[in-house]
Amino acid sequence: MNVNRAVLMDFLHLFALVGFAVAQPVYDILGQNPEFFVAHRANPAHIIMMVLTLSLGLVLGLMVVELVAWVFGERVRRSVHWGFVFSLAVLTVLPMVKRMAGGADLGIVGIALLMGLVFVVLYVRWQAVRLFLTVLSPAVVAFPLWFLLLTPVSQLVLPDVIEAKTGIEIDNPVPVVLVVLDEFNVTALLDSAGRIDPIRFPNFAALAAESWWFPNAVATYVETTVAVPAILTGQNPKTDTRLNPTANDYPHNLFTMLGERYRLNVLESLTLLCPEALCRQKEGAGMLARYAAFFVDVAAIYLHIITPPQLERELPSLDAQWTGFGGALMGGGASFTEHEVDSRLERQARENNNRDLQLDSFLSQIEQSSNTELHFLHVVLPHTKYEYLVSGHQYLTERPQIPVGWIEGPGWGGRWIGEKPLILTAYHRHLQQIGYLDRFLGKLRNLLKKNHLYENALIILTADHGVSFRDGLSMREVQNGNQSDILKVPMLVKLPGQHEGRISERLVSGIDVLPTIADVLGVRVPWDMDGRSMLFDEELPRTEIEIPGVGRFHAKEIEGFPRLEWQVEHFGEHTSLDRLVPKGPYPSLIGQALADVRIGESAALQFHNGDLEYLEDVNPVSGFLPSLFMGHIVGSNERNLPIAVALNSQIWATTTTSAWEGKQNYFSVLLPPAAFKKGENVVGVYRIEETEGILLPVPVGRPKVRFHYGRSGQMKLVFSDNREISVNIDRGFMQGNLDSVSLIGTKLVLSGWGVDVKGNRPAAEVLIFAGEQLVSRVEPDSRRPDVADAHQQQNLLHSGFDAIVPVEALNAPASEIRVILVSQGDRTLGLSFSEEQMNVIRAALKNKAFSH
Repeated sequence: MNVNRAVLMDFLHLFALVGFAVAQPVYDILGQNPEFFVAHRANPAHIIMMVLTLSLGLVLGLMVVELVAWVFGERVRRSVHWGFVFSLAVLTVLPMVKRMAGGADLGIVGIALLMGLVFVVLYVRWQAVRLFLTVLSPAVVAFPLWFLLLTPVSQLVLPDVIEAKTGIEIDNPVPVVLVVLDEFNVTALLDSAGRIDPIRFPNFAALAAESWWFPNAVATYVETTVAVPAILTGQNPKTDTRLNPTANDYPHNLFTMLGERYRLNVLESLTLLCPEALCRQKEGAGMLARYAAFFVDVAAIYLHIITPPQLERELPSLDAQWTGFGGALMGGGASFTEHEVDSRLERQARENNNRDLQLDSFLSQIEQSSNTELHFLHVVLPHTKYEYLVSGHQYLTERPQIPVGWIEGPGWGGRWIGEKPLILTAYHRHLQQIGYLDRFLGKLRNLLKKNHLYENALIILTADHGVSFRDGLSMREVQNGNQSDILKVPMLVKLPGQHEGRISERLVSGIDVLPTIADVLGVRVPWDMDGRSMLFDEELPRTEIEIPGVGRFHAKEIEGFPRLEWQVEHFGEHTSLDRLVPKGPYPSLIGQALADVRIGESAALQFHNGDLEYLEDVNPVSGFLPSLFMGHIVGSNERNLPIAVALNSQIWATTTTSAWEGKQNYFSVLLPPAAFKKGENVVGVYRIEETEGILLPVPVGRPKVRFHYGRSGQMKLVFSDNREISVNIDRGFMQGNLDSVSLIGTKLVLSGWGVDVKGNRPAAEVLIFAGEQLVSRVEPDSRRPDVADAHQQQNLLHSGFDAIVPVEALNAPASEIRVILVSQGDRTLGLSFSEEQMNVIRAALKNKAFSH
């Protein structure tokens, strides 16, 4: 075959393989989720550039590498080409194997590698396989065409030009302020009397004291990108037709209604209903950063597609904001969530995907003006991720953003599967985030008053939907038992000139917001609306409401606040959020100084936590407090241990340990802002001795350990707390295996599993020694369904481990490198290396010596 023709055929083969391995999986996900592009404010150029990059750019890049390799000869080029074919074949089958095979990551990757190897061998040896790819390559063109023309994204590529409605008469053009919050459990605002708690949420209470409050307000839908358009159009969601949350699909909305007469200050988080003609985007100096953030997030989505389940848990979660998750891969959060304007604050808000900066950006656009103004804000708060305290501090470290106790599942939200103490901590975090919003609401009211807008403004505050915190039920999907939590939303309506609060028990909905605005402004809306004015409608009140795609609900099914009694029982009422903690077991201990309680001997337990360093030098001015304190206790066969947590010699929380992610005695508490001081903060963990009523200190951290040979030659572990444990090499009460040893850069990665058969639990620790020196210490926490199935014990699911050891730390011969499993009952098992694994270690040590 002519060499040039062979190169052309190879190009077509790569074109086909890239289409199946990379482009089509991304098109499949994003084609059905245009919210990604809306959240990124992606214009047609973004989308077309993405398509060109995925379907053509990647192939051209691979071909350039092959052409460079061609300089060194045709044989080198062919070898590089076969390597690309193998890699793309593996990437093609990985998602399929991931869905169908299950099991450990190593097994999934192994099957994919084997299938890729078989394919490349067939490709090299059989002309029929190469011919098949040649014939298939033109068909791959259908992938981008399908994506651009036949998915909901097509409306974003060729949008209509939407402008303000002309000729709309406004009889009473007062300022309008509409704030839409997100995933808001309205019960959180209330005290035992069913009124907004004025101590816990003073600014919500102050607004309610001058507004109409509708405690029986319900959501329009349970998905943000459907619910917010319903609020802005006054129309029921159309669940039989997929509409993009843009002005192109919703041309009749609040912004087009008022855009001709009103100055618009609009901050949309997940929708784009304000047309470009009214809320124009300016590319400005941030254009390159916007493109970079966009493509980094596309890359993050692709990594979720191909990454095996256990490693996928380490990736940034694809949260409801649809932006910013890729930034974590690069050590930053570069993303853009709002319109380009000249405001420094707004640029910062987009660049950092930081919701507090988004709020500041919105506030910065409120000023005294002779023009009538519409101020609209939809912010993804108090929605997860939970990261803000009432004080305004953030508290998340590098840990997962999903609340502990909740697991992802089908539908709009996963289930709460954690035990009740974990759900209490999650709800406490929700309360703190609402307290953070209360601070914002205070700033908003003060700014409106300062600019002489508050008195005459129509102010409406609501949310798109609620959220549930019930054990065994979904966080977001409506189920029998959580309807009220998810469907009820806050609804406060302050009329121009109103000074006295009133309560209406009418059943109202988010689709009533726009009709209410139209009534107050005296606007004849030029399109049909399904909603009705909440204040001036003379029709009979609703007795039921239908949420399309969810169900029809009678007023009695969603009246009241069934979760309120639970909330008051665990969190009390009329107390400041600055010092609030759940009551937990032994609530009388909370607030007491350690000097005033009985402290016994140290418990025979250990507390493990990876974030203790954040307490060593706390600087409240920095905007960060390490409030989320979590970890697990080892050394006890008991479960549900009562625990007290003290900070700076005062008890701030009590809780009960729970089983979670393979840890038998795990717990988490959120320490309130008042618990911290500047500088070093000393934490104490105590087991509450129920019979004696005393606290038993649980040492924080793990004792040091070294490897040692006894006089008889017996291998031993010698701990700094004077314990000595003999190391067993025979499988008995402990079992495990070292599955692989690999060298990645300058680090060894040792993967395997370990279980305590007698205790029916994963091994407590994996210790790796070089000579007598401990060089790595990890806890098994990776999912190993194969181990659980082999032992027929689901308690062993999280028995896998991956230990990373810098080669620089291995100051001993390969024969003195040891991996030892340790159980909570001080049982041990030394794992042996295969000859192949020892060769990897020898090679690593040889390279280290050579580099030196």
